[in-house]
Amino acid sequence: MSEVGNLSLVCRKHNLRASTVHTWLHKIKNKDKIAESKVNKELLKKLKDQEHEILVLKALLKKTYPLWNNEKPLS
Repeated sequence: MSEVGNLSLVCRKHNLRASTVHTWLHKIKNKDKIAESKVNKELLKKLKDQEHEILVLKALLKKTYPLWNNEKPLS
């Protein structure tokens, strides 16, 4: 593509759709951003899972040890 300089000629020569080639070029140019985005999504998911786990554990502590929540002990 860089040798010819014309995307439409390259597409015709190799029988490709221009949108496909544009997508490939976009992915190549933004490879780092795409990788960072994937890592960011994975980290956010992990954070949400850990926050949920903390909430569950706190609720379990409150049920198990009433003094944990400054409540009166069960008689």
